[in-house]
Amino acid sequence: MRGPKTVKVAVRHVNGDAGRRRTRAVTWAARDFRLVRPAEGRDRVELECPVCTAAVLAEVADHARTRRVRNVWAAVSALSLLVSVAALGYAVHQGGRSVPAGQAVPVLLPVSVIVAVAGLVMTPTAWVRGRHHIGVVLLDGPAPRRGHRIVAVRQTLR
Repeated sequence: MRGPKTVKVAVRHVNGDAGRRRTRAVTWAARDFRLVRPAEGRDRVELECPVCTAAVLAEVADHARTRRVRNVWAAVSALSLLVSVAALGYAVHQGGRSVPAGQAVPVLLPVSVIVAVAGLVMTPTAWVRGRHHIGVVLLDGPAPRRGHRIVAVRQTLR
């Protein structure tokens, strides 16, 4: 049997936020941690910021829950794509028809265009959200904990 599942995360601290509106540069200081996932449920862990030594509180979910959340986001993305393609097909089908004089455009035509656009925005958003979910959440705290972020540490190819 294999050992406990772990996740490697980095606690980031905002060093500076410089630049103008278009060219914004945020600098971070980070420290890596390897967290052990609980067998089931969620555990709270306290991590230390590398810069200000503040205690940052995080919640680590078990592997099964993390996998379920990722699968739900993938399903939302697929469903959103399906709905947006159907709405776009309806909009193209109804938009190509000529309306006799004196009759109004069907109400579902602008609604289907709005649903298609919203679905085309939601599909990649849900996909990316699911791909980046690691099962570790930063819990909000008092002022010293603000300005921190927990991110996954990706393995670099060598």
